[in-house]
Formats: sequence, structure tokens, C-alpha cells
Amino acid sequence: MKFLAQLTNPVLPPVLGGGSSPNISGGTKAIGELIVRLLDLIFIFAFVFALFGIILGGVQWVTSSGDKANLENARNKIVHSLLGLIIVASTWAIMNIVAQFFGLNLKSLPIPQISP
Repeated sequence: MKFLAQLTNPVLPPVLGGGSSPNISGGTKAIGELIVRLLDLIFIFAFVFALFGIILGGVQWVTSSGDKANLENARNKIVHSLLGLIIVASTWAIMNIVAQFFGLNLKSLPIPQISP
């Protein structure tokens, strides 16, 4: 009896679950690496977005020309961007601490495989 997880693609390299024979560990390794790469991409995007918000708030602050409403909007934008940056950084740190506590390697996240 074969499971769908055992299907292979002969065009792909063996590490991604390809080849002529079913390679369950290769396919699950690829899924784990995909999840890790997506998390890295999300964190990078969040950091860039927060830094862009800080820069935009600074430009708005400089160009407010003393208007109280524009100055308050710029201040709020900077504060919210800094809070977002702190939240993203603390999430990344907590994720790494929890992974280290449980002995997980986040660079190659192991996904359990189905055994017949």
C-alpha cells in the first residue's frame, strides 16, 4: 500500500522528493525548508515594512512645518512603526528560544513522515 506522500517526481532532485523511488524523508525535508523560508521571508518583510514606516514618519515630521495635526500623525506613525519593530523582533527571539528549548533546528525543520 502506498501513500500519496510517497509519490515522486523524477525531474526533481532527491532532496526535494524526486528520483525513481519514493523518498519520503526528502519530500518532508523540502516541506520543512519551505516553511522555514516562508517564515524568514515574512520576518524580513515585516522588518523592512517597519523601517519604511519609521522613515516615512520622519519625512512627514520634517515636512509638517509646525502644523499640530500633521506633527501628531507623524509622531503616531513613528511610534506605531517602532512598536511593530519591537513586536517582530521579540516574536523572532521567542521563536528561537522556544525552538532551542525543544531542540528544534529552525534552519531545517523536520516534518514527521507517514510510515506504512
